[in-house]
Amino acid sequence: MSLRILRESVGKTQSDVAREASMTQPQLSRVERRRDHLISTVRKYVRAMGGDIEVVVRIDGRVIVLRDV
Repeated sequence: MSLRILRESVGKTQSDVAREASMTQPQLSRVERRRDHLISTVRKYVRAMGGDIEVVVRIDGRVIVLRDV
């Protein structure tokens, strides 16, 4: 799911999320169009919608949740 679709699925506008993330709407628009994101940027974006993220690694059938990333 893209960031834009995620935002739309929770009923938020770019302006809503930008305001909560201390960004401008054009900055948020650029974030949504990128194909490569910093984890810190995605975390800021998701927290602005009231959520949080987990980073999960799958190696050889094992599932590992990374902390402090």
